[in-house]
Amino acid sequence: MEQQQHGARSGLRRIDRTTRRVGIALCWSHAIAIALTAAEAILRTATGWWVISWALTAALLAIWALLRAAQKGLLRRAAGSEGKEPDPCWPDDPPHYDRAA
Repeated sequence: MEQQQHGARSGLRRIDRTTRRVGIALCWSHAIAIALTAAEAILRTATGWWVISWALTAALLAIWALLRAAQKGLLRRAAGSEGKEPDPCWPDDPPHYDRAA
């Protein structure tokens, strides 16, 4: 039983890390798409690079949403097996943005 909980925690840490990385990439992709769209509107060029950046943003959004749903499912299962409510700061080592300064 202990080994199963350890495996669940390492799986949760892995999906948490991947979800955060995809979320960061999503934010950057969105910012670049907005900047390219604004630049094209101001410069009145017809390069079309902004279309690619918006397509990448949409793909990353779909990937992030699926990862986030999987992450929440793992949290619920882990909390259910321990008989308690899910802790938003779980795993034991919360990300740096959750720590009190």
